[in-house]
Amino acid sequence: MPAPQHLKMTDQVINPYKPDQLPLPGPGEKIGPNKIQALIGEGGSAVVYKVWHEGLEVVRAVKVLKKYNNTEARERFMTEAKILADIHHPNIIEIHNIGYVNQQIPFIEMEYVDGLSIKTMLSQTKRLPIPISLSIACFICQALHYAHTKDYTLYGKVYRGLIHRDIKPDNIFISKDGIVKLMDFGIARPSEVSLHTIGAKIMGTLVYLSPEQLNGSSLDHRSDIFSLGTVLYEMISGKRAFPQKTLSEIVQKKTKGIYLPIGETRVAVPQELSRIIDKSMALNPADRYNTIADFGHDLFVVFRSISDRSPNDVILRYLHDPSSIPVWTPPKKSFKPPWPVIGGGILLVLLSLLLLVLRFLHFL
Repeated sequence: MPAPQHLKMTDQVINPYKPDQLPLPGPGEKIGPNKIQALIGEGGSAVVYKVWHEGLEVVRAVKVLKKYNNTEARERFMTEAKILADIHHPNIIEIHNIGYVNQQIPFIEMEYVDGLSIKTMLSQTKRLPIPISLSIACFICQALHYAHTKDYTLYGKVYRGLIHRDIKPDNIFISKDGIVKLMDFGIARPSEVSLHTIGAKIMGTLVYLSPEQLNGSSLDHRSDIFSLGTVLYEMISGKRAFPQKTLSEIVQKKTKGIYLPIGETRVAVPQELSRIIDKSMALNPADRYNTIADFGHDLFVVFRSISDRSPNDVILRYLHDPSSIPVWTPPKKSFKPPWPVIGGGILLVLLSLLLLVLRFLHFL
C-alpha cells in the first residue's frame, strides 16, 4: 500500500481530518531534506524518527510535534528548539535545524544518538553496577551544571539558568561510543519564571518529579537534583524509590518524603553513597545539595574510591563486556588482634612463670 499523500491546507481543499489528526509521515517519506528511515520513539506530544540527511549524507534524528494545533504544545515545542539551539555541551543533545511538515507540523532536526536509554538498559539488566551508575550520574551532573548556570535569550529576554524538570531514565542515553547524553528539554524553563501557563497541570513523569513539582511550590535547580537522585537510586538498586501504583499513593509518599533508603535495600552500597543519595532526595530543597556541581563532586569522590579508571573508560568497558565491571561488595574487615589484651595476658603468664621459678629456687 503506497504511503498516504498529505493534504495541502489551502482555501480550496476540504480537510477530512480533525485538526490534530493529519497523518504523520512514515518511513521512506521526507521531512525537509531528510528521508525517514525508521520510527524510533513516540510520546504523548511528539514522535521521533531516524532520518538520512540527503544533502549532508549523515544520519540525524527528527522530532515531530503531534499536537501541532494545540497552542500551548506548539509554544513549548518551539521553546525547546530555542533552548537547544543555544546549548552546546558534549553531554546534551544538539539541535541542527527546525522546519515544518506540509508547512504546518513543526519539527526539530537534531543529532542522532546510536545507543540505548537508561530505561532500556535497566529493562535488560534490572540494575547497573555502582561504578557505571556513578559514571552516568557524574556526566549528567556536568550537563545540568552547564544548563543551570548558562544565560539564555528567549523571546527577547535574557534568563539566568534553566531547570530541566524531566530528568528520568527515558531521557538519558548512552551512545555506543560511551557518551552520556541528556535528552528532551520539552518542559524545561528558566529558573526564575515560567514561560507558559499550565495551571494545575503536572508536567513530567510522576515517579521522578520533585515534591515541589507535585505540590505547586516554586521551583529552582534543586528540583533537578532530586530527580537525578531518584534515577541514581533506580540505577543502583534496580527499583524505583517511589514504586507506588496509584497517583494518590505516589503524591502522598513523595510529598512526605517517605521512601526506603537505598542503604536498606538488598543491594550493597557504600555508606557514603547512601548518605549522598538521601541528601539529594531530601524533602526540603534547603536540605539537598545547594548546586548540582556539589552533588557531582561528592559522587565523583565515591567513584574514585571504588575505581581507578575514568568514568568514560568504565562505561566503554561495560558496553563491550558487562562482566568486566564487577558488582561492588563491601571490603572485608581485616582482623585486628586486641594487642593490649594479648599483651596483658602474656605479661600475666610471664609473671606466673617467674613466681613459680622463685618458689622453686626457694625450696632448693
